[in-house]
Amino acid sequence: MIEEIEKQLKVPQFEETNGDKYFVFHYNCWQHDYYDEPAVAIISAMLASIREDEVLVNGEAERIIKAGYEFVGEELKKIAGLYIENKIGINLISWAEDIKNNKEINQKAENEFDEMFNFSQTIEKVRKKLQEIAEERTIVLFVDELDRCIPQYAIKVLERLHHIFYGLDNVVVVMAIDRKQLEHSVEEMFGVRKDESSIDIEKYLKKFIDFSMVLDNGVLNESYREKYKVYFDKFMVEQESDIEEITNILSKLFPTIGIREQEKLMEKTNMVHSLVCNEKMDVSVLVFEVMYEILKLWKFGDLQYIATINDSHYINLEQQIGKFKIDILKAFGEKAYSKVRAGYAHENIIEIANSNIYGRVFWYFANIFYTQKIPYANISYIREQIEKKLEVAKKYCEFCEMVR
Repeated sequence: MIEEIEKQLKVPQFEETNGDKYFVFHYNCWQHDYYDEPAVAIISAMLASIREDEVLVNGEAERIIKAGYEFVGEELKKIAGLYIENKIGINLISWAEDIKNNKEINQKAENEFDEMFNFSQTIEKVRKKLQEIAEERTIVLFVDELDRCIPQYAIKVLERLHHIFYGLDNVVVVMAIDRKQLEHSVEEMFGVRKDESSIDIEKYLKKFIDFSMVLDNGVLNESYREKYKVYFDKFMVEQESDIEEITNILSKLFPTIGIREQEKLMEKTNMVHSLVCNEKMDVSVLVFEVMYEILKLWKFGDLQYIATINDSHYINLEQQIGKFKIDILKAFGEKAYSKVRAGYAHENIIEIANSNIYGRVFWYFANIFYTQKIPYANISYIREQIEKKLEVAKKYCEFCEMVR
């Protein structure tokens, strides 16, 4: 989401000057947590952002755009110099600029910058320099991965962002965070609130966050096939009716987990499937593999219950993963077993199971995890075409036990 917003902000330009409207910076806290002092990490990340943007400007770019990069780059170097000056008494950035032909001294200046620490008397000077930049264009700083840092560092970053940027005109700081994880970090630092004398987490975070928007897991759109094309290309659609049903199944399952979890899940399924199978399989195997991984993320527990999800009311299971998820599985099971319950002879069950993607997926679950006699399970005359699919599904589960 942040990457998309950054791209959009870099497009708008002033009609009068053709110059960009915004200075957009990206600060990944987790990537820069090797800095003891977050203030140094923040300025370092801002400098890196400008350098990356400069590379993207081609020779035909407008002079005003280049001038903007040069201006903000120089101002940020001055800010970096302030930290060094307060550390050792010399503005190494300014000094290095004066004798920039000497590579060794320049290298030394960069090393000093990596090692320096913030001093409280520097903050106000830094704020003034940032305000000068903000008078040129709006500063937008995106702060990412804060919740991945250790609690002590995460809180320190929050406080530095507040010290440096709070109250500056034409400056916007956007933080992408897992709110619950950040609250845990506050608890880790200050303890769980027990009474009125303890820290109020909500009030504490309001010092740093003016307002927030909650993003859910979103919905599946048509681009998911392209996004995971490498994995999808390993499968084929044997029945035309399956195409729409695949999207229906994944659109129910994917929103129950976060985007990052989705991406990790698909990376894992692609890797494991590639190891257990080197030929194209029916797409029902794909659905089984994805569903298997999502059930693990849900902490579903014993997967034998999938086969009888419609026949029993598992109160403990519903309390564990939630009624919403149970209802999703029951809807899938209803479609899988509906024709079987219509009174078909036992010998025709295999044809029924093979007639729709839900039936094939539940067939795999029943044969792999459920040992008692139920529809789809323990049929001795399984056709070779569906037996091969079942064998791949079994191997997938076996290998996942080794790589989890």
